[in-house]
Amino acid sequence: MTTQEIYCDESGFTGNNLLDKDNPYFAYTTVAISYEEAKDFVTKIIKDNKIQNELKFSSLIKNSKGKQIITQILSTFHDNTKISIHHKKYSLACKFFEYVFEPTISSNNKLFYELNFHKYVSNILYFEFEHLNKYAEEIFEEFYKFILNQSDDDLFSRFSSIELDGISPYLKAIRDFCLFNRDIVKKELESLKGSGVEKWILDASNSALHLLLAQWGLKYKQLKVFCDRSKPLQEQSIFFNPMINNETQAFWELNNQATPISYNLADNIEFVDSRQYHGIQLADIFSGVSTFILKENQKGKYANYPKEWSNYLSKSVIDTISVFPELDFLEPEQLPFKRNFLILEELVRRSAKKIPLLENMSEFIILVDYYLRFNLFEQNNI
Repeated sequence: MTTQEIYCDESGFTGNNLLDKDNPYFAYTTVAISYEEAKDFVTKIIKDNKIQNELKFSSLIKNSKGKQIITQILSTFHDNTKISIHHKKYSLACKFFEYVFEPTISSNNKLFYELNFHKYVSNILYFEFEHLNKYAEEIFEEFYKFILNQSDDDLFSRFSSIELDGISPYLKAIRDFCLFNRDIVKKELESLKGSGVEKWILDASNSALHLLLAQWGLKYKQLKVFCDRSKPLQEQSIFFNPMINNETQAFWELNNQATPISYNLADNIEFVDSRQYHGIQLADIFSGVSTFILKENQKGKYANYPKEWSNYLSKSVIDTISVFPELDFLEPEQLPFKRNFLILEELVRRSAKKIPLLENMSEFIILVDYYLRFNLFEQNNI
């Protein structure tokens, strides 16, 4: 069986700190290349340009000659590269849904995911936080502390004391749902203790690498993976063990779109020194460029990088497994927004009355959908 080598590295790593203002983005890169090809290419670049040690984006970006080398690398290897990028603040909003809502609906979560209910909740939290809603700031901050400390004195006691004057109905519903389901959320977090997951509970390295390797699994029958040394990945490496010699292909299907979630590893992932494994250096360049471009564009002025960099990256970034705000889900006059808000209100109502959350929920959603479509039809025909 032919085995393809994959080299991996990241940029923007801040561990669990997803609110780091200096590093708002996280990029994880995988490059499919043989050891010999990577070594020959990198060694020649270093020799021709009299570079000491190794290729690092942080060094090359400092001068025009370095930028030319970056361009050469991007143009040569963009077809061999797959990248996942995470907007960290929005990722925190997604984690809120994952740890507050998901445990309560897990037995039939696909029903909600197909309606993009998860994106509705996450984008509301992100939008209100970005627009300096003080309640959203408090919810984000307290959720962040609660996840890291898992202390009873953080999230729930703080939520219950938030004054409601001026809070939006959407944020109030999220806050109330959290309070009513506090015991379920605590139980979910307690189940992670001792697993190694809780230490890096907000870090994206693990999930990013997993989904990227699944993308490569569509092209190659077996993968041999080398990663730059990473504490989160090394401490959670057992997560990847089920993929060793796994020849089955599994997919997560949602809204008629299938996302691969399995692949075949030849052996355990190896964590190596980038100076000796030159493919890691190539991955470093792609990851560094990814976060650099996003931060430059965020400044709102002329971007200080060659325009072709964006074109090369657009061929490497996998949109379906990258994590960015999607504010199209927050169009108040659109049916999906109204439907998801009514679902959220119903979940809060059931939580308050201790009614099983998923009991006849499919029928409720059908009725809501019919009601909203009928009213929209009536409005359009007045």
